[in-house]
Amino acid sequence: MAKSRSPRRQRLKGRLALLALRLVGSLPLSLNRALGTLLGWLGAWLPSEALTISRINIGLCFPELAPAAQAKLARAAMIESGKASAEIAFLWQQPDKALPLVRAVEGDQALRETLEDKRPAIILVPHLGCWEVLNFWLSNHFSLHAMFKPSGLDEVDALVKRGREHFGTTMYPATARGVVGLVRVLKREPVLTAILPDQVADKGSGRFAPFFGHTAYTGTLSSKLIQQTGARVFMACAFRLPGTRGFEIRFRDPDPAIYDEDIDQALQGLNRSVESLVREAPAQYLWSYKRFRRSDGVHRNPYK
Repeated sequence: MAKSRSPRRQRLKGRLALLALRLVGSLPLSLNRALGTLLGWLGAWLPSEALTISRINIGLCFPELAPAAQAKLARAAMIESGKASAEIAFLWQQPDKALPLVRAVEGDQALRETLEDKRPAIILVPHLGCWEVLNFWLSNHFSLHAMFKPSGLDEVDALVKRGREHFGTTMYPATARGVVGLVRVLKREPVLTAILPDQVADKGSGRFAPFFGHTAYTGTLSSKLIQQTGARVFMACAFRLPGTRGFEIRFRDPDPAIYDEDIDQALQGLNRSVESLVREAPAQYLWSYKRFRRSDGVHRNPYK
């Protein structure tokens, strides 16, 4: 039996995490980016689980690359992850500074036309680039409704929720009741929701589908929302520009199979859509995430 979490220990962890976030988030962007780069550089050259997982994932997903090129991509990804960790603290604490950092937006006209035609939209946002910048930009321009899964640290959750709601995002709990509420508003109004499509779903909430040629347990929430609401789907990412130049937001049409009534075909289309976006800036993808950890009984867990 797992040990229950001590409320006192959780409060202490939450306060320490909040203090760290506030310290990092209060730095000017130039110092914030320098700190993130340093942390990423250390992660790229010092042995760690994150670096090991990144190398495994990149080896699986880019077998055509030579070993030296795979190692180079893993190091670059660790540096980008360091930048992401620092900038998220900056953005949660100073959300008003997010919008001026958006230097260009590509492909948003189709999204605007979709909502003007009174049709809802679903934005699929992989663990790529800076999804918090994208959240702020979307909620500043449109009626954004999104789900929120607490971390278990109340102090941190309060900071995150306050930051994400700054421009008017309506948050729903990541529960069955929350999903019902989200479906209801998508059916009733021309609004949009943003979903992370490449998380490993809870058991019973997904199916196995190919991702970069390997079996990955893929959540069915996005596909079910598409079928239930008739929403148009867009892939999107806020790609990080060099130095402190900011971000470029890109919207892309998904693989057409994502609209298929057959859920397995739809999930294959979803994963191909994620793959296509990742290939635009592979170093900015979160390769340290154990995307293939669930076994289908045939393929082994590559992280063991």
